[in-house]
Amino acid sequence: MMKAIKVENLKKVYNPYSAFSKVALKDVSLEVEESEFICIMGTSGSGKTTLINVLSTIDEATNGKIQINLHNLMTMSENEKALLRKKEIGFIFQNYNLIESLRIKDNILFSLRINNIDPKIQQERLNQLTKQLNIEEILDKYPLQCSGGQQQRAAIARALIMKPKIIFADEPTGNLDCENAKELMELFKKINKENHTTIVMVTHDSLVASYSNRLLYLEDGKISKCLEKNNKTQEEYYRDIIAITTKMDLAHV
Repeated sequence: MMKAIKVENLKKVYNPYSAFSKVALKDVSLEVEESEFICIMGTSGSGKTTLINVLSTIDEATNGKIQINLHNLMTMSENEKALLRKKEIGFIFQNYNLIESLRIKDNILFSLRINNIDPKIQQERLNQLTKQLNIEEILDKYPLQCSGGQQQRAAIARALIMKPKIIFADEPTGNLDCENAKELMELFKKINKENHTTIVMVTHDSLVASYSNRLLYLEDGKISKCLEKNNKTQEEYYRDIIAITTKMDLAHV
């Protein structure tokens, strides 16, 4: 199976030529298989958001090697990265990032329209996704007329409408209550299984993390623990995650 992501000796330094430089990532190496669902956790300042930003091309690495679907990020131009984001990467964020002046339908279709995708294909994909995500009734509403859970589902539809190979999600349940967070994670599982979409998610919530297949725990810019679900039940996997996060959190008290 092809590697969706391959990282070797990744380093990220902010303000490298300043007296106040900060090393955010140190010698990080990892591989993510196609169709895998991984979660990244760590205490505040551990580098987890920096890592997902670098992998998703939002930020740039200082040193190391990064391959996304066999594309070498370190040698790509900004235009090539923009094309990669447009065709192969989807983003889901904690704050939804919907355009408030556009209806939900127009938010979801935005990327297809600016890329001049055939209107028939636009409608087919819209119908499929809104049915899958159960948001057909809010298509003519504006974001502020929708609940947090509905807005996040719309953001997922917008991310999926271009049929990306990889979804990067940064704290996607951060603004949701427990019920909506659970529903969202069930959707992630479904998308991962049915669409074979690779998902890389950052979260601070152990229960949310238990929906993944593998956990990477960052500490001081390095991957200090790796936990795989394998044949465990979700409850068993959750308990193992709790054990790791509790131990790590106590070590930083």
